[in-house]
Amino acid sequence: ELGVVCEEIRNRLRSNTMNIFLKGNLLSLRFSQGEYSLTGGKGVINWKPCSVVGVFLDQEASKLSFFDVEEKCLLESLCFEFSGNLYPFFSPGSDGKWLGVRPL
Repeated sequence: ELGVVCEEIRNRLRSNTMNIFLKGNLLSLRFSQGEYSLTGGKGVINWKPCSVVGVFLDQEASKLSFFDVEEKCLLESLCFEFSGNLYPFFSPGSDGKWLGVRPL
């Protein structure tokens, strides 16, 4: 799972005072059981697993986009109404598979 969180949630995660996300505090893309889904459970239709997922945050347009880096195509976008700072978030899950972060 990867995406962005607001500053309040980031601070709670860093201090280990939160382990459950409240609706609206996390914008993310999750890959589980062979399928992608967005925050809130909306499925991403017709996409095969990709090895590199890109994340693009456009704060002026209030939009977070996820894309397949190797195929150079959009997976899905989310609109948001956060104010203030947003921070990267990723969770490798519990399946033991490798997760890496690449620079731009």
